[in-house]
Amino acid sequence: MKIKELNSAAIIWIMSVILFAGCVSDINYHFQTGGRKVITGLENFINGGIKEYEGKKTALVTNQSGFDFNLKRNIQLLRAGGIRISLLLAPEHGLYGYFRDTEYPYYRYDRTFNLPVYNLFYLDKSTLKALLGSVDIVIFDIQDMGMRCYTYITNLKEIIDALQGLKTELIVLDRPDPIGFLGVDGANLEPAVTTRPVSAFPAPLLYGMTIGESARYYRGEFAPNIRLTVIRMSGYRRCMTFNQTGLPWIPPSPNLPTYESSIIYSMAVLMEGINISLGRGTVKPFEYLGAPWIEPISFCRMLNNLKIKNFRFRPAYFKPLYGKYAGAPCGGAQIFYIGGRFSPTEVSYRIISAIMKNYSYTRWEISNYRFSIDALAGTDKFRRAIQEGKKYGDYHSLISPAVKKFMKKREKYLMY
Repeated sequence: MKIKELNSAAIIWIMSVILFAGCVSDINYHFQTGGRKVITGLENFINGGIKEYEGKKTALVTNQSGFDFNLKRNIQLLRAGGIRISLLLAPEHGLYGYFRDTEYPYYRYDRTFNLPVYNLFYLDKSTLKALLGSVDIVIFDIQDMGMRCYTYITNLKEIIDALQGLKTELIVLDRPDPIGFLGVDGANLEPAVTTRPVSAFPAPLLYGMTIGESARYYRGEFAPNIRLTVIRMSGYRRCMTFNQTGLPWIPPSPNLPTYESSIIYSMAVLMEGINISLGRGTVKPFEYLGAPWIEPISFCRMLNNLKIKNFRFRPAYFKPLYGKYAGAPCGGAQIFYIGGRFSPTEVSYRIISAIMKNYSYTRWEISNYRFSIDALAGTDKFRRAIQEGKKYGDYHSLISPAVKKFMKKREKYLMY
């Protein structure tokens, strides 16, 4: 058959094979991006230490992030390895990660895995202690965000607190810190602004530890008598961005759809302390920033004039489906992260200062008769410094002594 007798679809197929034959062998469906592959604590546990716990009655703390590199769920892997799972404990967005904030029910029975599921958000200490006392081991396998205001670290703290006085062993299956490359940042939590669940873990805003290291730190400093085993990762380095791990990004909560959004979240979350939308209820949560009373072009001119390294801003309109200003058109900016290290607290401080200076409608949010920003920042010094017109360097000097003490304490708990 001659080439001219072939139909157009066949010709396109032949040409694509000729042109791209050299590329076919390079296609990799295992999410590799040039960095080394990290083996999670879950995978190391399944391939090694699980035999020691065969037949043990277990409470599994997990959510939708509990998968291995090959996208096999931890519940099935643990059961296949002989672990007898009796109950599941899920964080605020539920076992499958689609509930918004606190709408997840206190208790439900999951028919997929034939297991009861309790929501950690609603459990008080006595109830949690009773549940954990009914099992031999607790396995904690959740993708954390490395930020104190992210509620999963509060869940870890409360589980450790509840285990005190019990013989139950806690096994933490370690996972990467998606923003660990940014290091330690922000104020150390002060007792006066400690609040559940946003800021309860006694550490700076970014504590620069994996979930396993965090468990080691909290146990060592506050609960030395509990039984703790951390299953470490292989191939992990603290300076890695998440895409360099080679692991699939499974959104740890509904508003962090990509690993890039998790990086932007680290600098944007403090802005939830003012009456401005961060794009919750849109397709770009934490990447949009605005309000109905903001005009986008002048707003972006102001933000870009701050000359914040690593970030750019584009004028944008958006309409949240829920959350702040639900159903109202908002003017503002789309935030673009362009790579590199930065101080999330400094970026937030400078942007909030500029917004409060240039927009008279800006207010501090109030929750339960307290300033929300104080709980988020871990101190009232952040708010007071902005109100007094201080530069970021002045604020940083106020919080540095406590942060340095924390960093000295945490050294002996680091594994990577």
